[in-house]
Amino acid sequence: MALTNEQVREILTAAGVDEEHMKDAAEKIIGGHLESVNALRLDVEKYRTDAEKLPGTLQELETLKKSNGDAAAVQKQLTELKAKYEKDTGDLRTQLADRDYSDAIARAITGKGLKFSSKSAERAFTAALKEQKLELKDGELSGLDDFIKAQREADPEAFAPDKAPPRLVTGSGSGGGHGEPPEDVPENVRIAKAMGAARAANAGATNDVLKNYL
Repeated sequence: MALTNEQVREILTAAGVDEEHMKDAAEKIIGGHLESVNALRLDVEKYRTDAEKLPGTLQELETLKKSNGDAAAVQKQLTELKAKYEKDTGDLRTQLADRDYSDAIARAITGKGLKFSSKSAERAFTAALKEQKLELKDGELSGLDDFIKAQREADPEAFAPDKAPPRLVTGSGSGGGHGEPPEDVPENVRIAKAMGAARAANAGATNDVLKNYL
C-alpha cells in the first residue's frame, strides 16, 4: 500500500526534518515509494500470471501421463515444475524484502539529512548499511542512529560538514576603502613610477616659469 502525504510528513517530523526542507524530502520519498510500488505491482502481476498458468500445465502433464503411461517420467516433470515454482516464489519474496530494505535506506538518508563528501562515499555508506542487515520494523531501520554514529567515527571524511566554514573578510588597508589588500608592486616598477611622477612635476614647474617671460 502506498504511503499517504500525511504518513510521510509524520515520518519526516519524527526524524527531525524541519518545515523548510519538509516539502522536498516528502516529494523524494513519495516519488521513490511510488516507483517501488509500481515496480512491485509489475512483479506481482508477472508471478500471478505464471501461477495462473500452473494448473493448465499440470493438467497437460496429467493428460500426458494417461496417454503414454510413463508414470516415472511424468512424475519427474511434475517434481521439476513444482521445484521451479517454489524457487520463483522464494526469489520474489527475496526481491520484495531487498526492495523494502533499499527504500528504508533511502528514507533514512533523506530523513536524517545525511550529506556526503562524494557520490562514492554515499555508495560506500549504502553498501555498508545493506551488509549490516538492520532489522526493518514498521518501515524503519532499528539501530540506525548507532550505525550512523559508528560510520562518522570510522570515516569522518565521508560526510560533508554540517555548515560551510566562515568566510574571512579582511579589514580596510592601504589598497582602498573596501578591504582590498595593498597592491604588491615590484621595486623596479615602484621606482619607475616615482621617477615619472618627478619628471611630470618638473615639467609643470618649467612651464610655469616660461609663462612669466612669454
